[in-house]
Amino acid sequence: MQLKFDWLIVLENLRRGIMVTDTTLDGPSGPRIIYVNSAWLKMTGYGRHELAGTTPRLLQGKHTDRAVVRSLKQKLLNRELFHGQTWNYRKSGEPFLMNWYCYSIYGERPKPIYYVAEQEDVTEIESLRMKQRLLVNPNDADALSFFSVLDEWKSQRKKG
Repeated sequence: MQLKFDWLIVLENLRRGIMVTDTTLDGPSGPRIIYVNSAWLKMTGYGRHELAGTTPRLLQGKHTDRAVVRSLKQKLLNRELFHGQTWNYRKSGEPFLMNWYCYSIYGERPKPIYYVAEQEDVTEIESLRMKQRLLVNPNDADALSFFSVLDEWKSQRKKG
């Protein structure tokens, strides 16, 4: 018995955000988003119709760690798996801590044809971890910095 398999149904029902881009890494216009799944749309607040011609950079903002983004590019150029974490921003401007893996997809030739990113919002779990760190050390710089990003967003919302 032959089983018909629909990859799109699988991708759309994954709980982790999935983004597929082209392989253009240089210039302000690349890479371009080709596909995102429902979990990604829910995580970021964007609609599919808003993504035409955009790059993953639309998630970046004030607290996005540029060193992490440079590492991502370098790993992809070196044909290595990237794993990183940094602040990104929802459509609303709300910051969230994103943990993600990114890697190349190859076709028949040895050159990548797509980049795939598996992305997850880890703000809540990181918040619990940082609260624990503050219990041990109320002056923990990393934990204080983490909460300052969230507090900045909350105070901006109140003003706006």
